[in-house]
Amino acid sequence: MKKKYLFMSSFFVIGTILTLMFFWSYRVYDKGTQDPPAEEEVNTVDTVQEPRIHASMKYVVEVYDGTTGMLTSEEDTVPAELAGLTREELESYISSYNKTIEQNGVTDGPDSKELVSFSKDKIVIREIYSGEEEEKGFFLKIENDEVVIFHNDQVTPYEYTGIQAEVLPEEEKNKLMTGYFVADEKELYSILENLSS
Repeated sequence: MKKKYLFMSSFFVIGTILTLMFFWSYRVYDKGTQDPPAEEEVNTVDTVQEPRIHASMKYVVEVYDGTTGMLTSEEDTVPAELAGLTREELESYISSYNKTIEQNGVTDGPDSKELVSFSKDKIVIREIYSGEEEEKGFFLKIENDEVVIFHNDQVTPYEYTGIQAEVLPEEEKNKLMTGYFVADEKELYSILENLSS
């Protein structure tokens, strides 16, 4: 009887092992024949928003004066035309302003602008006024027997007066042979009036 139980229990154990092996091989085979799962379409979303100009930002305007070489800065309110712009849009706006000034020339505003810095809290824009150096006087001199007005560099002619040296009093002629500076246009025209009379 013991042999009978031993035989039956070994038959049962072998049967269970074979069943489990069969089941396992079927699962492996079944997985291999199935279509691979379709890849899900993933839409990436950029969660970082590009900063835009808003009213509560610090808006700093640096002013560069080309004649004096001084740079000053002051905090101001954000202009309405800049509200809502991104950095790229602001750079485009400034570039457009500079092109317009370059094409049209004279303006009441700055000669050009540039973006110095742009962050979520603060914008710094530099306005450049190149400014032409004002004429600081003239230089009067006789050249080729004619009174000639030169710029203050004593080389570049400003105007040929047509006043001949031979009609001038000797004292005035001697002064003009070496030449002398005249402070401004008012003084210049006063001297020319005296020379031509």
